[in-house]
Amino acid sequence: MKWSYLTRWYFDRPLKAGTRLNTYEVEKCLGLGAYGMIYLCKDTRLGKKYVIKQLRPSKGRKQQEHDRFKDEIQLLSKISHHLVPSLTGEFSIENQHYYVMEYVEGDNIEDLLFFYNRKFTELDALNMMKQLLSIIKYLHQHNIFHTDIRPPNVIVHQGKVHLIDFGLAKQVSERDKNISNYRQDDYYDFGQMILFLLYSTFKGKKSKRRTWIEELSLHPATIKFLKKLLGISDPFANMVEIEKDLEAAIGILQEN
Repeated sequence: MKWSYLTRWYFDRPLKAGTRLNTYEVEKCLGLGAYGMIYLCKDTRLGKKYVIKQLRPSKGRKQQEHDRFKDEIQLLSKISHHLVPSLTGEFSIENQHYYVMEYVEGDNIEDLLFFYNRKFTELDALNMMKQLLSIIKYLHQHNIFHTDIRPPNVIVHQGKVHLIDFGLAKQVSERDKNISNYRQDDYYDFGQMILFLLYSTFKGKKSKRRTWIEELSLHPATIKFLKKLLGISDPFANMVEIEKDLEAAIGILQEN
């Protein structure tokens, strides 16, 4: 274990600001994941900012991990949605592997909630997550499942919601025996995202003995919607059902 840690530390040190990667210059490291390192970079020709993901050098030494990185690039190349950053290129330098994506300005949901202390009403939360649902719908229509929908991976900029980080995403065939599980996993994560926003106005102390249904003062339509997303009651069978119930809940809240 100690040797493994030292190996990762030696090989996986993030690139320093000012490092050149072809025509790109690293401005800062945005984050470190299990398989990759993310950088904010500037194209020195265009003066435009991009996000570059590097396969961790310790992972790139294994063909299996390199293949996985290539699969991630291939999946990203198939996505064309205005609320998902586009893949713009890929390259390798001295056996280090990278891909380039559009940079989306804004703050992620985690920062909005815990750093900026942003509050979301019940109606605000449902309206905002309606945008996220449109992305999930698009992905599922192409049998792509994000499987990692959570606050750090959802960015908000000028009222628009963007979904990022497809490192754990999967594209499967209709015949895949796990396709229903992948679909329900995304539904569940979507429900959890809504709960994160709803808890922003919760003023009491969370108790292990009380459920979110008891702690939050929500309209019955919202409770019914969330219970189905979270698998507490009979789960949604498809996206049409989710959209219908979400629109119904929003409509009721707008009338009150």
